[in-house]
Amino acid sequence: MPQTSILTLGLVAVCLACAAPVVASAAQPPSSSQAAAPARVQPGMQPDTQMLAQWIHGAEHILRGQTSAAVMSMKIKKTSFEREYDLMVMTDDRNPASKVLLRMLGPALWRDNATLKVGDKISFYDPRTNRITVMGNSMLGDNWMGSHFTNDDLMRETDLSRHYSYVLVAGAAGKDAAGQPVDDYTISLSPLPTAPVSWGKVIYRLYVGADGQAYPQRVEYFRRAGDDKPVRALVYEDVRVMDGKAVPTRLTMNVLDQPGEYTRIDYKRIRFGLDLKADEFTERAFR
Repeated sequence: MPQTSILTLGLVAVCLACAAPVVASAAQPPSSSQAAAPARVQPGMQPDTQMLAQWIHGAEHILRGQTSAAVMSMKIKKTSFEREYDLMVMTDDRNPASKVLLRMLGPALWRDNATLKVGDKISFYDPRTNRITVMGNSMLGDNWMGSHFTNDDLMRETDLSRHYSYVLVAGAAGKDAAGQPVDDYTISLSPLPTAPVSWGKVIYRLYVGADGQAYPQRVEYFRRAGDDKPVRALVYEDVRVMDGKAVPTRLTMNVLDQPGEYTRIDYKRIRFGLDLKADEFTERAFR
């Protein structure tokens, strides 16, 4: 089995050098690596479609920024088995052809397995066979490494802000986990006619803080537009300050017809605004 690359070790060291996360209000100013967040809706006004799209885009990219590197853990709980992974992920959204590299750090059996996305191309690397496999579109909906997250979830091939239309279902004043005032919104998303997506409807719950940043809370996925019950739900929790930015650090995917089963991701460290080079997202980075 090949050794973890010098690049990987360097990025892990950078992430682990971050100051320990501190529990904080979600209403923190966004980091400089993020585009400016849209303003909050003024009292008595309804958000327009463009603002809904900006909120969804901001919420979906809150853990990515323009560039990022993170160390996280994944716990899979199924009736048939339980499994845990340590992972490193790098993202680069500075260009339309976004890039993602997800590498497994442990346990030893899975170390250096990696998934790479550059634009629309997604590749898998298995260090035990030293083999690279290019993923077809039919594999986007497959579960990643036995988890409840799909390849599409982790590689972000589907863009909810671009592939769906939006309707505001509800909005109300609320408070975040730290008791600070926020605006809560529930948004219904319907796929555009030619969008290459798996879900017939998505219900997105988010809140907007005093700084205008949108924070995801719960995303429900429905197979068909007319379905009353979602198939699964992604919950965002435990907002903490990491690298000077307030972000949700726990993501839990629940499959609603399989009670007790879930996959949970916990972010341990994250860095934004890194000067990542293009060759760090090539197949050479696998080895």
